Amino acid sequence: MFMPLSVSSCNVTDFLYCQCNKVLHTVYTPLITALNVGSLKCVELLVKAGADVKGVGTVTPLIIAANNGFTEFYKCLLEAGADPDVPNDFGHLPIEIAAYNNRRRDVEILLPVSSRIPFVRDWSVDGVISYVKSMPSVEEDPIYRMKPADIKLEGSKAYNRKDYANAVKLYSMAANHCPDDATLYSNRCLCWLKMGEADRALMDAQICRIKLPNWAKACYLHGSALMLLKDYGKACDAFLDALELDPANGEIQKALRFQQTSVLTIDTCNHVSAVDTRDFWKVAVATTAAISR
Repeated sequence: MFMPLSVSSCNVTDFLYCQCNKVLHTVYTPLITALNVGSLKCVELLVKAGADVKGVGTVTPLIIAANNGFTEFYKCLLEAGADPDVPNDFGHLPIEIAAYNNRRRDVEILLPVSSRIPFVRDWSVDGVISYVKSMPSVEEDPIYRMKPADIKLEGSKAYNRKDYANAVKLYSMAANHCPDDATLYSNRCLCWLKMGEADRALMDAQICRIKLPNWAKACYLHGSALMLLKDYGKACDAFLDALELDPANGEIQKALRFQQTSVLTIDTCNHVSAVDTRDFWKVAVATTAAISR
């Protein structure tokens, strides 16, 4: 996962400081990986080395800690600046996840640092737990009990009527059933792009590239998300990857040419001076439609 480490040239802390925010073609930084395996010591070392505790999109350290009941991780993450008000794909905050799973101590820790949920009248530990328990869970939604293909179809219907928020919810439900279906993440990525949620779009595009490395659409979506984030150099690389996989696709060629010619000035630090991203998205929509879903 990491580059080879020479013990004689640097110590572990120095190495972590250099690598703590590295993302190797995925949304999973070393910090996210350490959280997923439940290593508090590694998390503390990475945070000390300056690891970014924001995460990528909805893949945040606090969401992972809440999902797994890692109570002892909260103090370290919160002190480093982790945001407790970033929800998961279903719109649930870390405090709601903790309450739903009856983790009272977690709720006690998160309550003082979380923004008040408007519909919770009693903003207390018991009040939050009672509120969350009174709400229907995702699994109780009748749609969740549908066949994955039917949920996906409902998501596409929502997308076509420009109900992108509901489409995201439906694609997320389907992905819970079929986590290996890359098209669910690509479709959800399109929704995020339409909603202007660049970080979340990037996350789903990267997941697509992991699952299907040779899929031109995944590369294109990756580039589109990077454009929205104004990371034009990496966006160009992603578009070139898409073109290499599908060299005959005229729309990809057009999008790449537009991206390259739209960047009027790039200084030595690779900072873009001016880009007409509004016109870029006209090309993006056409390109997305041209690539087989």
